[in-house]
Amino acid sequence: MPSRAFRLFNGRRKREILEIACVFEEINARPGPNTKYSLLNGALVLLVSSWEVYCEDVCLQAAKEIQSRPSLRFAQLDERLQKDLIQYAGKQYTGKQDPLSEKLAMLPDGRWRQLLLDRLNDYLPEFNTPKFSRNRGKDLNDLFRHILGIRSMSTALEDFVEENGLSGHLDAVVTLRGEIAHTGDAESRLSPRILRQHTESFIEAAAAVDSIIYQEFRNNLGFAPWQITEKIRQALRPIARDKL
Repeated sequence: MPSRAFRLFNGRRKREILEIACVFEEINARPGPNTKYSLLNGALVLLVSSWEVYCEDVCLQAAKEIQSRPSLRFAQLDERLQKDLIQYAGKQYTGKQDPLSEKLAMLPDGRWRQLLLDRLNDYLPEFNTPKFSRNRGKDLNDLFRHILGIRSMSTALEDFVEENGLSGHLDAVVTLRGEIAHTGDAESRLSPRILRQHTESFIEAAAAVDSIIYQEFRNNLGFAPWQITEKIRQALRPIARDKL
């Protein structure tokens, strides 16, 4: 099966979003100007929040898969991730308690796996804008680096599906979500057709992220965190599908 995060996003969440688009069309099937744009606004907010939950949950599942592998060695991690974990442990050092209680003491004897999960859990509470790139604040590239050491998930994503600018397109939809939350006005930029296109783009991005993490684990850590199933393949464009 794919990641639990993808199954939720591609399953119940996707159905809920597309059902709202259908309800909007049914309400506005009669002649006259369209009404009830709040339905589409709400559906877009649900889409972006579901994308945020997906990204957080897929990282947590990946971290827990690493934690559950006692045979996995610290040296098998990406070198950048090794350095990040050591720096994280060092920054947590207080010198005011038993040294064995410090984060640095978690690096030997395999306890670095829990340290990896702790670092991710420390990062998530203030993560609330699921963009790959932001001028300030936490972003998706930083989130995925916390679990995989991938310096730029946005680049990995665009390389995988072979579409330059895809991450910028997804970020623009997240920006639109923010504008809706503040003004409630997106009538000129949102329709059932556009909502369906945005949904397809985010679902494909999630399928690509599942696939990228899968390949990272298989190639570098020697095991698969989940499986690449037909649901994943169906969500991807042919040029990406052929890479699996």
